[in-house]
Amino acid sequence: MTNLNPKSVLWFMVLFLLTQSFSVWSWPKTAYRNMVHDTLRVIPPRLSQVLISRGDAIYKGMVNIRSDTATVFARNEIPEKIPSDLLDDVNNRIERIVLMLNKHNSFDDIGYELGHLLRIAIDVSDPGIVGSGRPELQRVISEYSRFVDSNLNKIPFVHNKRLPSPVAGAHVHELLTQAVKETSDSVTNIADAFWKKGHLVSASALDFQSVPYAEASLSYSRGVTAAAYLWVLVWSKANGDFTGYRFGLKNN
Repeated sequence: MTNLNPKSVLWFMVLFLLTQSFSVWSWPKTAYRNMVHDTLRVIPPRLSQVLISRGDAIYKGMVNIRSDTATVFARNEIPEKIPSDLLDDVNNRIERIVLMLNKHNSFDDIGYELGHLLRIAIDVSDPGIVGSGRPELQRVISEYSRFVDSNLNKIPFVHNKRLPSPVAGAHVHELLTQAVKETSDSVTNIADAFWKKGHLVSASALDFQSVPYAEASLSYSRGVTAAAYLWVLVWSKANGDFTGYRFGLKNN
């Protein structure tokens, strides 16, 4: 039997625990199909028409991406700042999809790649992920996740008008920076709602009038809006047809 270095064993244990912890902090996969549906509602009609039948491909892209967003944010020294390697990754993905469009690749393949962008937008809008390095959230995250799970079908989508729109000239950095700032701001509210007088508040004690419900709703809408805007950036760079598009305009 091979003798393992104690430091190596400790390192693998830390990685395992991080992976296990972060995996429960993101939205449950049951929410992903709703997110695909809602994103298709707020993109240019022409793009929506070609993607509407590729919902399964988009969903697979969301599920299959190797997401280490939580790890990136956990080691981020400034919670409100979007990590530069994450920005680079998003920009590279956008350019790759634009190239696929220009080469007339299969829309199933394109949908799959757009699913990756959707997942990233959802992750940077998730308080559990952006706040993964904050102790005050770690002690309540299990109840917040349970609350989201039990109220998933009650959470509506409302277009987030605070996020800067690509149609109005915003780039990836501006869009994701604002999304992360809003998400980071919500972490304290969630932590305070689930921790009262030194005790953890049960998810079952909170309802749709509570702060966690409001923050979960904002998180969902922020993530879908950010995803739609990333897709809009792709479509714009590929000189796509914007006829009938009505979201993210300056006076909207």
